[in-house]
Amino acid sequence: MLRLSRSLWKPSIVSISAAAMLASCAGVAAQENAAAPVDTAPRVTGMENPTTPADLPQTASVLEVERYRPNYDLKGCPTQPAANAAPTAGLSEAIAKAQAYSDAQRGLGLIVMRDGRVLHESYADGVDGSTPSASASMMKSVVALLYGVAIEEGVVGSLGDRIGDYLSEWDGDARGDITLRQLMTMSAGLGQSNFMEILLAPNIGQAALKVEKVGEPDTEFSYNNAITKLLTLALDRRLAAAGKGSMLTYLEDRLWCPLGNGDARVWIDQQSEARGYAGLHAGLMDYARVGELIRQGGKMGDRQIVPEAWIAEMATPSKANPQYGLQVWLGREHTPQRAYSAANPIKVPHAEPFLAKDIVYFDGFGGQRVYILPSQGLVVARFGEVNLAYDDSVIPNLLVEALN
Repeated sequence: MLRLSRSLWKPSIVSISAAAMLASCAGVAAQENAAAPVDTAPRVTGMENPTTPADLPQTASVLEVERYRPNYDLKGCPTQPAANAAPTAGLSEAIAKAQAYSDAQRGLGLIVMRDGRVLHESYADGVDGSTPSASASMMKSVVALLYGVAIEEGVVGSLGDRIGDYLSEWDGDARGDITLRQLMTMSAGLGQSNFMEILLAPNIGQAALKVEKVGEPDTEFSYNNAITKLLTLALDRRLAAAGKGSMLTYLEDRLWCPLGNGDARVWIDQQSEARGYAGLHAGLMDYARVGELIRQGGKMGDRQIVPEAWIAEMATPSKANPQYGLQVWLGREHTPQRAYSAANPIKVPHAEPFLAKDIVYFDGFGGQRVYILPSQGLVVARFGEVNLAYDDSVIPNLLVEALN
């Protein structure tokens, strides 16, 4: 498979700086007053032809983002590409092994950064750092970042707030006493949702509100797309009440544009609302920059975009599952087969414990990942075709071994 790369460990490969016209993660941050460019084009497309089950066969490529409709066009504010740096000989060898593993697992792109500089960036033929892909559940982690901003701005109260104070349909209901923290940590005591309804219903918020309480909060981890949709719906309503637009405009103004990210698209429902649990179809370098934001404690350059204390909160193990924080996965404990819930038969291989115990990562179905290893100064972004054999421990551990 032909690859283009700006890795410095393989000098014979050509530079792709022209394909990486995105913002710097190495201190060349978006300006403080960055704003989305003026654009009179429609921001919502595909409303007349929403996605159906026939559009999503199991053989679909993650690059076929046109299958997901309708869409909201997220406008970016790209600035300068991140600076390159040359890895040590040992790290070069580890990166080569990581690349080989990613390729063997149907990889399409791999970015390795250290201390904000790009050590390696490579893609499959026809792909570059701005090529949007179906990143699946990686959007959950982005929703958590937006909550940190919303709490700082007073749009949302605190993680201890009852969800019934945000969603009137559940006020006076036992579900209304569930806290935002319990939802964020996937330990709300809610049952599983109807998968296809949560995926394709015309009004996904209403579908999520049907989820029933089946147990006590904080007692069992149960990963559920409906939960993140409820958090997204709650944020949408609070933003509207505060006169701050929608979750989509908030994402653009408070996170995407300040990071210097490029244009992206968000898969919305027929109410023009974000799913939240998935559907942020962006380039791999954009996701690498989100990872770099977390590595720097919510800061990009001189600008604090997300409160530092919130980043630490996101990375704190939850009561019900020490491998999960606030919509992000953690590496504190090891299980050879990581589970999403007791009821879900799908398991994610982790052959070895993570060597960097402070690792935080985004998990998009089938191998879409952003790994953040603050103690090592590393951010790794990787995407590929869906592959349930992809082992989460391999790439991070190869790099950590080389550094230590």
